[in-house]
Amino acid sequence: MDGSTTTARARRVDAALWALTAALAVATVVLSLGVSAPGVGSFSIADELGHGAMYFATVGCLLLAAVWRPGRGDGPWPGAALAIAIGAIVVGLGVEAIQELATARRHAEVGDVAAEAVGALSAWAIHARARRHAERRHAGRDAP
Repeated sequence: MDGSTTTARARRVDAALWALTAALAVATVVLSLGVSAPGVGSFSIADELGHGAMYFATVGCLLLAAVWRPGRGDGPWPGAALAIAIGAIVVGLGVEAIQELATARRHAEVGDVAAEAVGALSAWAIHARARRHAERRHAGRDAP
């Protein structure tokens, strides 16, 4: 593959990651403030697992799009990984507050916030580990 094909492919992958991040973020807000997610109430922690999974997926995609991803390296915000994870947790707190204050049938739950934090921080930790591993492998190849 020549450089222009690689660059075009990288741009398509980045665009797909940004689009997926946006779709996941919208779905998270809609499911948090509007309709109940499928399977909620199926078993005791179904709701919390859903919150954790959505925040893990959303933050994970955003980290790959914005911070670093294999095959491309640094993105537009290479130093923002932890800020993105913490920002997602703050957004989760805001969504829970809106649930409590602005909806009649949805209420803020500490378990939801905890699950969102676990999901966001898990995505951050896995992303950081993958990045460190790739950078060490790359550094080893460049060593004399």
